[in-house]
Amino acid sequence: MIAKTLTRGRTLDHVAAVYDVLSPLMLFGQEARMSRVCLEFLSSPDIVAVLDIGCGTGTLTVEAGRILAERSGRVSGVDAAPKMIDVAIRKARGFANVYFDVAAAEALPFFDASFDHSISTFFFHHIDFGLKVRALDEAFRVLKPGGALIIVDVDIPTNIFGKICAWAGYFLFQQEEIRENIEGKLRLAMERSRFGAFETVAHYQGYITVFKLMKGNV
Repeated sequence: MIAKTLTRGRTLDHVAAVYDVLSPLMLFGQEARMSRVCLEFLSSPDIVAVLDIGCGTGTLTVEAGRILAERSGRVSGVDAAPKMIDVAIRKARGFANVYFDVAAAEALPFFDASFDHSISTFFFHHIDFGLKVRALDEAFRVLKPGGALIIVDVDIPTNIFGKICAWAGYFLFQQEEIRENIEGKLRLAMERSRFGAFETVAHYQGYITVFKLMKGNV
């Protein structure tokens, strides 16, 4: 498989055909609400180049493309699972400003400072701590100075419901990468990455957090 040569992280080729059905169910119908938070950060007319990291089937990528089309902007989505990208490409038909690549987040196929803004939803719980840091460093590299990365992902549970959901996900899928997020390793990866710090923007269902990471004007 192509994806196996790209990354040692987990890919979701095996659920590509049903991902768009399963994802909303697993998030109790809150997926659209969380996506809107990401899209709100694209309101500035200065944002004309956006990257979606771990884009999956491209739902959020296409929505971002719809927003940026009004200002002649472009959106690129990357995922290491070829079958997910196949679905994304079909979904983006009719959007000339939306592009997809089969690529690993820890080795992005873009030049330095290529994007004004980056987004990533429910990707970082599929890669281990070392890859988390590498992927964050790559996101930092391809961002323009002053750009932001918005991440939505599993985080440290803050209530009983969150603990049940987070640990149920871990035991169901037996992914140590999910345990890492539950134990705060995603936050630690952010601090150890080139970003060096993060801000929490929102928190949902007691275990899902929206993070904002900024690349300073260096």
